[in-house]
Amino acid sequence: MIGRGNLPSLNALRAFQVAGELRNFSRAAEALGVTQGAISRQIRLLEGQLGIELFTRGATGVSLTLEGEKLLPVLTDCFQRMSEATAALRDDPWRLSIGAPPSFGMRWFMPRLARFQAENPRIDARMTITTDDITELSGFDTIVHYGATPPAGLQALKLTGERLIPVTAPRLIEDAERPLRTPKDLARHTLIDTMPDRRYWRLWLQVAGLDKMTGEKAQVIAILDMALRIAEQGMGVAIGDVSMVADDIALGRLAAPFPVEVPSGLSYWLVARPEAAERPKLRSLFRFMEKEARLTAALKLRPPTA
Repeated sequence: MIGRGNLPSLNALRAFQVAGELRNFSRAAEALGVTQGAISRQIRLLEGQLGIELFTRGATGVSLTLEGEKLLPVLTDCFQRMSEATAALRDDPWRLSIGAPPSFGMRWFMPRLARFQAENPRIDARMTITTDDITELSGFDTIVHYGATPPAGLQALKLTGERLIPVTAPRLIEDAERPLRTPKDLARHTLIDTMPDRRYWRLWLQVAGLDKMTGEKAQVIAILDMALRIAEQGMGVAIGDVSMVADDIALGRLAAPFPVEVPSGLSYWLVARPEAAERPKLRSLFRFMEKEARLTAALKLRPPTA
C-alpha cells in the first residue's frame, strides 16, 4: 500500500490519465505538449512505483490492463475536481487578473489601476507585468494588447494611440556645446530607440523632414522605461510615447524639446472575452479606463522653459 509520504508523481498520474482516456501515447503527448517518449517514461515510472502494469503494449497499440481500468476513473474524477476547484478560484467574482507589458503597465496602467482600486475596494485587482508577448487571455481576465488593432473576437477598449515624441534631460536642451533648439540639432546627440531597426526614430525624423539623419551615435534599449531613465540622466534623446512621458515632463524629470508628435499607427487596447466583459468587475474596469482614455487623448505636453 502506498502511504501518504510516497505518493506517485503527479506528472506520472496525469500522463497515465490522459493516455488512458485516449488509449494512445502519441495523442496523449500532443494533448500535454510533451514527447511520446516522455509519456512512456512517466507511465513506466508509475508502473514501477505501483508494482503493477497499467497498459498492455502490442504491435497495434496499447490497451488498459484490469488494474488500469480500475485506476483510470478514479484519477479522471480527481483531476476533474482539481480543475473545477482551480477554476472556481480564478472565477472569484471580485478577483480581477490583468496582464500588461512592462513600460505601459508601470507608467500608464498601474497609477490608474491604483485609483480604480481605491474607488472599487471590493475588487481585488492584480496586475502581472511581463516581458512575454501577451497575445492570449490564458490565465487573465483581461490583458493590455499592443498593436494596430485588437485581436479578433474580443471586446476591446482603446486606451491610447501611441504618439511619438523626443524627450531628454531638461538641462540637455540648453547645453552650452550641443543645445537642442531645432530638430536638426539631434544629429549631434545619441538617439535612443527600443527597436534594433530604430523604426520609431526613423518614423519621427521622416515626419520632421529629417529622414536622412542617422545621428553620430545610436543606442538601442529594449524596454522603454529603461530608455527613458537613460535619457533622464542626459545620456541621449529617447523617442517616447506622450502617454508614458507626460508625468515625467510635468515633474521636470524629462523635457520634450520639440512639439512634433507623430502617431505610430499602434495603440494599447484593453481586451477581454465578450462573455467575461459582462461581469461586474470587468464592466467597472472598462468604464473607469474609458474615462482615463479620454483624458489621455486630450493630453497636451507643456513646452520646455528656458
